[in-house]
Amino acid sequence: MLTLATLADTLFRILWSALRVGGVVMIAPVLGAMFVPNRVRLLITLVLSFAMLPAVGQLPAYSPLSLLGFLAVGQELLVGIAIGFLLKLAIEAAILGGQIVSSGTGLSFAVVVDPQAGGIPLLGRFYLVIATLLMLAVNAHLQLIEVLATSFELLPIGSGGIDVGDARLVADFASLMFIGAVKLALPSVIAMLMVNIAFGVISRAAPTLNLFAVGFPVAMLMGFLVILMDIGSHGPIWQLQLDATFDAMARLLAGR
Repeated sequence: MLTLATLADTLFRILWSALRVGGVVMIAPVLGAMFVPNRVRLLITLVLSFAMLPAVGQLPAYSPLSLLGFLAVGQELLVGIAIGFLLKLAIEAAILGGQIVSSGTGLSFAVVVDPQAGGIPLLGRFYLVIATLLMLAVNAHLQLIEVLATSFELLPIGSGGIDVGDARLVADFASLMFIGAVKLALPSVIAMLMVNIAFGVISRAAPTLNLFAVGFPVAMLMGFLVILMDIGSHGPIWQLQLDATFDAMARLLAGR
């Protein structure tokens, strides 16, 4: 029988779980994007918080308005933000890889203004769209929800959240973004290096040739061809990125 006390306890549990879930929704890819309206984010947070009720476990005995309660609220938000930030770092490798390729192929002139990242080359936005679609295709969003549910078991509400060592793990994980960007951009960088070497040989053989007028269209055409041939290899790269991300999440929640 539904009583007022039972209803109040359920709402209290939803509010506590919404702190951690809201931290993830606030910063995770797709969910934390600027094009997602705030009302939609709030609705997603409430729905996920309700779904997390069986995993929430025992609530703290102190009031959220007490000093310990304020600390617990901040800790819950930090746990959610750390989980979402790990996934965001992995996906941000697409933008960095696109910037590297754009600067070598001459496509960096096409810049799109992103409210979150500022001015980025259009190719970086294209790589980010591909990364997001692949993330959804391999059900990484469902894995993220599973990690959220597991986090309430490994780090119960009011247990202290993440410590300094866990924060260092999140900071060190940023190296995965650069590794992923290099993997994405390496074929194009090598191809454009060979093109530039060929241009250097041509400039020595024909010094009067205007290489900027001839080389810029050729470099851009070669860039498009390399991107077209290389785009099929992005799947395994992103699979490794996501595997490393969820492994880091497991280590973060386990305190190792």
